[in-house]
Amino acid sequence: MGEGILKKRKLIIEEISEEGRVTQEDSIASGNVTCEEEIEMPEKEMSFEHHDEPRVLQSDEVCLLDDTNSDIESPSSDIEIGKSVVIMTKTSNAASKEEKPCAFQSASFKLFIDYGNRLKKIHGKPITVPKYEPERVKMVDQKLSTNAIIRLAGKKFIQFLETSSEDLSMNCLLFSEAFSSLKKEDARDVEIVFYLLASADQVDQKQFDHARMLLEHCEELSSCVGDPVQRLVYYFSKALNEKIDQETMRKTPSNLGIKQLQDVEEGMMTVNSTALALNKVFPACYIIQLAGIQAIVELASEAKKIHIIDFAIKAGQHHSMLIQALADESECHLEHLKVTAVGTASKSKIEETGNRLISFAQSLSLPFSFNVVMVDDILDLDEGLLSVNSDEIVVVYSTYFLRSLLGQPDRLESLMRVIRSIKPSLMIVAEVESNRNSPVFVNRFIEALFFFGAHFDSLEDCMKNDESNKSIMESFYFSTGINNIVATEGQQRAFREVKIEVWRAFFDRFGMLETPLSISSLAQAKAVIKNYSCGRSCSLDMDGKCLIIGWKETPLYSLSAWTFK
Repeated sequence: MGEGILKKRKLIIEEISEEGRVTQEDSIASGNVTCEEEIEMPEKEMSFEHHDEPRVLQSDEVCLLDDTNSDIESPSSDIEIGKSVVIMTKTSNAASKEEKPCAFQSASFKLFIDYGNRLKKIHGKPITVPKYEPERVKMVDQKLSTNAIIRLAGKKFIQFLETSSEDLSMNCLLFSEAFSSLKKEDARDVEIVFYLLASADQVDQKQFDHARMLLEHCEELSSCVGDPVQRLVYYFSKALNEKIDQETMRKTPSNLGIKQLQDVEEGMMTVNSTALALNKVFPACYIIQLAGIQAIVELASEAKKIHIIDFAIKAGQHHSMLIQALADESECHLEHLKVTAVGTASKSKIEETGNRLISFAQSLSLPFSFNVVMVDDILDLDEGLLSVNSDEIVVVYSTYFLRSLLGQPDRLESLMRVIRSIKPSLMIVAEVESNRNSPVFVNRFIEALFFFGAHFDSLEDCMKNDESNKSIMESFYFSTGINNIVATEGQQRAFREVKIEVWRAFFDRFGMLETPLSISSLAQAKAVIKNYSCGRSCSLDMDGKCLIIGWKETPLYSLSAWTFK
């Protein structure tokens, strides 16, 4: 193995032994919405201080902030697995290639350490609801969660890197038959995730033949109908093979990523049976909808006319809930509710949504109108198209829309300027709480592995008696997201997310102030969880004034409210 690669891998282990919080400085920059490259940390001293004003770096992508923590709790201090597996590492011939910054792998692999108790470490106080406790999974009769398996496999992979020899390009890692404190299937799952991590490492090092050999093991041990870990590895293995095909020019990169995003968005534009089935058993979507519209209902108590400008309206279930809530509000004196849906595609689907809402509002005798504003490009949107009247209270409603513009910073900038120009009284923002916008492949891969690991785990618990809809969610929605994050680069990588602290820094540039969600909104969220059978595995926490919805150890979604200075 080349000396540079060996040094870089040893540095991983040295950094992982450090205590305290680590911040990876990827962020939406101040000034113009430029994007950052991965920051090269000096070897002699690594500084992870938080800066009030983000630095401006030059790059072609909007990146992320990532806070990691260097503590991990393992069920066994002596981790051994019982099988022989060959792991290929970079040969000395490859050492002459340009080396990546030393912070690259160290920052990436430290992400494993972060997920132990991330929700418990969010600033602010948790909402008092039954919460998942990691200690529960250590019971003999209970299987480890998917993300607990990932953390153990990550720790084992880090240990493997530490023991790599300088004169070896191929290392044999010996496993004992099982973890002393783990069930047999848990040990097997740790092993398969280990294979997956090793293959991702080889893909990153462009050792594609070695990666394919490892992926063959993954494919032998995984299945789209197995347990959550097997299903997770199955889809990630497919994505890694897709990436290898593109990197080796077996497949020519196309507009696949954009088309995949369009397919997913199109699928969410109608009220389909799979989405309804998921909402009945998994509370996250309903929590976001209910807590968000509660803030609008409270605003309506003091307004005669409300104009909601909705980006990515989809099937519009949240507006049905709002119409019902306003109709039931005895003290509501609302004279008119207007919804303007802004879109760049699927006009007929948006109009269908509008017709359903108009019919529903009429049945409840609520004064309501629905407008559609279609633009070929979000750059074409301007204040005049939104038809905002001076006597209206304006609310901007954005659910999982802003993330679609992270790879197009000029459009994100343009949209925010338009929003600011209409001076909304309130802006509701729901986003995915994950760092999947880094230009660094390993960072994205690990973040996606944890995020989708939590989702596969949740479907196993919540949809165990609905194999048909569970399969559709995983094979279409999840698989599409995984493939786009793992297999594509640049503008083709349409699925991008950043965490709430990144959005805070970005919104601050436009004079936006985060405002607390009301006590009623939080009470609604708490009440929702109690009505779901899998509610004990869901977590509600406050990150400052923002509500974070999580599954077991992993944050999944954020809901925040904003006003303008």
